[in-house]
Amino acid sequence: MNEKKNEFTPNKHQVLFIDLYIDITNKLNLAQICKKIGITRQTSWNWFQNSDFTDYLNSKRNEILARTQTARMLVATTKALKGNFQCLKMLFEIEGIYTPKMRTQADITVGHSKETRKDLLKELKEEIDTIAERLEKTEKLKKEKLKVKKLKTKKLKKEKLKIKKS
Repeated sequence: MNEKKNEFTPNKHQVLFIDLYIDITNKLNLAQICKKIGITRQTSWNWFQNSDFTDYLNSKRNEILARTQTARMLVATTKALKGNFQCLKMLFEIEGIYTPKMRTQADITVGHSKETRKDLLKELKEEIDTIAERLEKTEKLKKEKLKVKKLKTKKLKKEKLKIKKS
């Protein structure tokens, strides 16, 4: 017998909670979010123990991350070109591209030499340039695909008009 897995459907409080919880412009902490939507902190804790709820929350968070990836990369690249690599480093960690390594005391000492620092900066700038080029190519490909899609749509409309006229 085929069993269908029931899809998780959040209730109205869970929807409000998720919206506030994943909103990056929201400055409220967890307790304040709970108070604002009229639930106890214990209720939110119980929700986080439910794997269906956390899977749903993570899927919503991933949707936002997917939609904003290009914009986040451009901001991080711009900051890195100005010398601030923390944003880019954090973004790479989120994307799973970069994993920080534990350093020994010898590595840290060598890392402060001016020559080594210049070499690292040069290497990072080259990597950032490569990433920027890839982003530009990706955007160009997206635009080309959209253009092709629009042309196909126009062609279909013209064919439909010809069929209607005949």
